[in-house]
Amino acid sequence: MDLRNLEKSVKINLMRKWKGVIVLLIMAALVTWGLLNLPKIMNAVQGKYTAWKTQRQIAALERPYKTDKIGGQTPEETFDMFIEALKKEDIELASKYFVIKKQDDWEKTLGEYKEANILGDLVSELKDAQGKLEKSAQATSENTIEFTYLTKLEKDTTADFNGQKIDLKAGNYRNSIIFEKYPTGVWKIDLI
Repeated sequence: MDLRNLEKSVKINLMRKWKGVIVLLIMAALVTWGLLNLPKIMNAVQGKYTAWKTQRQIAALERPYKTDKIGGQTPEETFDMFIEALKKEDIELASKYFVIKKQDDWEKTLGEYKEANILGDLVSELKDAQGKLEKSAQATSENTIEFTYLTKLEKDTTADFNGQKIDLKAGNYRNSIIFEKYPTGVWKIDLI
């Protein structure tokens, strides 16, 4: 009986050792495979992370354009609202009728007009233009529209454009106003 138990015990120990060897071989193969493929795995993970991060940045940049609701349902309505804000000397609101990237510059410019007491002149010119707006023949796209209007300069004058003095002769001038439609459906002033 002892011999049988001994044989049985030897077989069990031998099987345990082979099981351990097999497990170690499998683990070694997995580690080797992982090390050989680590650059591919890292590139895939990093690529997905970079794509995710880029999507978040794009969404953050688009958010103001997708949430801005200050403006009219038509370019003309936005123009009217802009003039009304100027009449009330609400420079902050008036600047909000411009496209987002130009709002700060226009708030500063309109503030300078107000300080120089020429805001009323701008309002007069724009009110005069209200009834003369014509869609440009160089029609743009469904999300961009250009309007032109004629303005008359009664006498020669010198204008200051961003610190640069420009002499303007008396006569008729054609001016443009470009509007851009935002994803929220409101129209913004892009150029005036």
